[in-house]
This record gives sequence, C-alpha cells and structure tokens, in this order.
Amino acid sequence: MASTKVKLHAKKYFAIFEKAMHTRVYVSEDRTKVFVLFYEAACVFSNFYPTGFSAAPNIQQFLKNEELAKEEELKKKQTFNCSEQYFMYHKALLVGDEQIAEQILKEYNPMKIKLLGRKLNMSKEQLDKWSKISRDVMFNACLEKFSQDETCRKTLFRTHGMTLVEASPTDKIWGIGLDKNDKRSEDERTWRGTNWLGETLDKVREELWKKEEFQKEREQIGKESMETRCQLLEHFPL
Repeated sequence: MASTKVKLHAKKYFAIFEKAMHTRVYVSEDRTKVFVLFYEAACVFSNFYPTGFSAAPNIQQFLKNEELAKEEELKKKQTFNCSEQYFMYHKALLVGDEQIAEQILKEYNPMKIKLLGRKLNMSKEQLDKWSKISRDVMFNACLEKFSQDETCRKTLFRTHGMTLVEASPTDKIWGIGLDKNDKRSEDERTWRGTNWLGETLDKVREELWKKEEFQKEREQIGKESMETRCQLLEHFPL
C-alpha cells in the first residue's frame, strides 16, 4: 500500500482530477468487446498512480546477462512509490547515470520522475537496448505493483475478460494516441497507437489471476455482475 508520504503528495497532485472521470468502460452492442479506457493519473492502471512496492533493481536481468544478474539479485531491495519510478530508475541504470538514478528515487512527483528519465543522455546503442527491453521492464514494474497492492490488484482483477486500453491522446507507443472519449477509441482498427501499456497490464492480470494465493479475490470478483464491475471501474476513488 502507499505510504503516508505518498498519499499526502497524491492528495495535492491529483486535486486537478477531482471532478474528472479517469476511466471509461466501453461495451459493444453485442457485448463481445469490453474496453477499459484509462489515462488520468487518478486511475490505478496509470503508471503515475501512487502506491508502494519493493523490488530489487536488476537491469542485468533484462539485458540477459545471467552472471551479472545473479550479483544484482543480492543487492538490497528499493521501495518505489509508483511504477513510473521503477521504469525510469531502470532506464537510468542502463545508462549508468547514478546522479539521475538517485534523483528519481528521491522524487515523489511522477511527472518530474518522467522528465528526469527524459533528461538521460543516451547513445544510439543504449537507445537500441532500451527499446528492446523497455516492455519487459514495464511488465516487471506492473507485476510488482499489482502483486503487492491489494486495492490495485482487485481493481485489475475486475477487468478480467476485458481489454485494458491506455487512451493517451499524445502517446502512440504505450497508448493509442486517442482520448478515452474519442469515438475512434472504441474500435482498435481506428487506434493511432499500439497500446503497449494496455497489453502489458492484460498480461500482468492473467499472470496474477492464476496464482493460488489470490483465489479468494478471484472468487469475490466472480460474484460481481458485469454492470457492477463496470461501475466500480469507472468510479474508483483515489
């Protein structure tokens, strides 16, 4: 769960989203397609959402350097306040920029964390490596986040049988390049982006869904009607 410091910062940071609906659930007329369209940071599916989880940073694991990865596993776990922090911290580790990596760990504002990651001076070789491993890093970030935060995990489980869609109007890689209220977001054929984050979250959900330790949560969610699940997803409180 999020620490007191994270929650206090979140209350201030998310004041601008207080009256906004951060998630829209689209159900096709024949009910064969259900899209959970999200974007704002007040939604648990956003990488900016405040939470708290611990993980041992291990950039060598993603680079498939087995010997070095074993050494990294022995290092002390770090506490992260959002999945964006985990993601950008590993980007800094890849570059070897200890100064920015430390700044990222000390920062609580997810937008500032994102901007720190963008400040990294990356060579073409490093950019190529990051493009190859970034989806794996994001999967791990989300897996740690949702496996350790019960509230986030239950909300994720409510999307079982649905498709998660990051309706970012500006991101055509992790999102679909469209706003959640844009009619084109209701048809994947008219998306302007690849929805990598949505796909990653779908994979994380299925990975956690089959774990025996979460059986009671699965059973609880299974008793909820589709209408109830959709309402809870659209009106999830921060």
